[in-house]
Amino acid sequence: MHAHPDTRLGGAHAPAAPPLTVMFTKGLGGPMNRNDIMWLIAATNLLLLIDTSIINVVIPSVARDLHFSAVDQSWIINGYLVAFGGSILMFGRVADFAGRVNVLRAGLIVLLGGSVLGALADHAGVLVAARVVQGLGAAMAGAASFALILALFQGGARQRALGLVAAMAGAGGAIGTVLGGVLTEGFGWRSTFWVSALAAALLMVGVQRLLARVREARDPRPLDGPSAALLLLGQTLLISSLTSLGNAQLSIWQQAGLLGAAAVLLAAFQVRQWRASAPLVPAGTWRKAPLVGALSLAALGQFVLFPMFLLVNLYLQRVLHVTPLLSGLSLLPLCFVVIFTAGTVGALLRRVGVHGTMTLGFTLITGGLAWLACLNVTGSYLTDVLGPTLLLGAGLPLVAITTNIVAGAQTDAGEEGLIAGLLNTAQQLGASAGTAALVALAAAHASTFAQPGAPSALAGGYARALLLSALIAAACTIASAAWTRAARRGAPERPLEADSSAA
Repeated sequence: MHAHPDTRLGGAHAPAAPPLTVMFTKGLGGPMNRNDIMWLIAATNLLLLIDTSIINVVIPSVARDLHFSAVDQSWIINGYLVAFGGSILMFGRVADFAGRVNVLRAGLIVLLGGSVLGALADHAGVLVAARVVQGLGAAMAGAASFALILALFQGGARQRALGLVAAMAGAGGAIGTVLGGVLTEGFGWRSTFWVSALAAALLMVGVQRLLARVREARDPRPLDGPSAALLLLGQTLLISSLTSLGNAQLSIWQQAGLLGAAAVLLAAFQVRQWRASAPLVPAGTWRKAPLVGALSLAALGQFVLFPMFLLVNLYLQRVLHVTPLLSGLSLLPLCFVVIFTAGTVGALLRRVGVHGTMTLGFTLITGGLAWLACLNVTGSYLTDVLGPTLLLGAGLPLVAITTNIVAGAQTDAGEEGLIAGLLNTAQQLGASAGTAALVALAAAHASTFAQPGAPSALAGGYARALLLSALIAAACTIASAAWTRAARRGAPERPLEADSSAA
């Protein structure tokens, strides 16, 4: 049950896939069970994406019923993002010590509890607390589910699993937006939390049915508590500082203080790693050039893509005066393209290789963002939004899947949770930093107009931010192309080979 090494993933001596660290008991290892597990993991990631996007539609109703102030409304989103981004690396590593199935099961329980608390919330503080609990549960489930992909599947089977997860991620944003609007209008905003709780309960049943008899190889050493605490606090402060950039309620010194405190805690964490007998992030991790490259490109990909959804929605609503529900529906074509591309990426990988596919993905993203950078006050959805978002929908899964493949190929046995946590953390940091920077740039450019709130000023600000995104994506395209040439000089590429053990 070993995969062949894929020489595309790291140059001249790309390592073979690590040995399987999850073993099936008798009667559980058939192909149907493997496919069922693949769908279970994909469905888990679908729920996490829905929980992230569904809240955007219900915020006005929640704010009205629970008397949120305009400033406090941001914590309905940020409470989830800070908890998720601040803890996912720690929980990924915890999964290596405590067991990936155990952490997945615990994450779904926490997510269910947070959803029920949100549905019953009668005060703004309770709802924010519920979102924090949801974020913690999502971090546990997200890290553990991705670690299970790395542990259970190799070769072509891993590629198919990553493609399925990418397709679900593409669908999750649209489903969350549409579902949030339908449920809120028909049953009230609390119904969105009840649906999330029901979905988490169903996934728990699936975990129990499919994964209860899985035996895992775990790190026998005790988890280093001080390292975990320093990492959790440092990451949480870092994400908090990024989400607070541009917040008028905080002075520049307060924001700098948050960043400084995060830097001190993370530096202390690194010092602890040098001394710990069981470090959470082994020193050798950062000596793996393909892993560092994949993490960097994954972060930059989210830096330009995550805020794009917000900027396009703001353009549609504030400049073209489209309703929030129609604004969400307008991105459905993008999601359909994501699903289609993710389902066909295997053929592209076999034809042009992992790095070639990554370069194509960044090229499409660059083209889509450059097109969106032409947004103006006289534009329309059909001529200025639909075309570029279709390009972005084609490029998004290519980048997501290939960065995951490259990073996954650097996984050592027993460190699947670590790689999962690092990837998710890189993406979260990129998304948070990109949203803060690009929204601030758009607002700053709009403020140079005589009427900063006028549609022409807003459109100009969004276009300027999207232009910067396009330039960053172009730099990623160049870096990926150079990486492709270096890999091909090191060793001739050959097609990805399917793992017959996990068909």
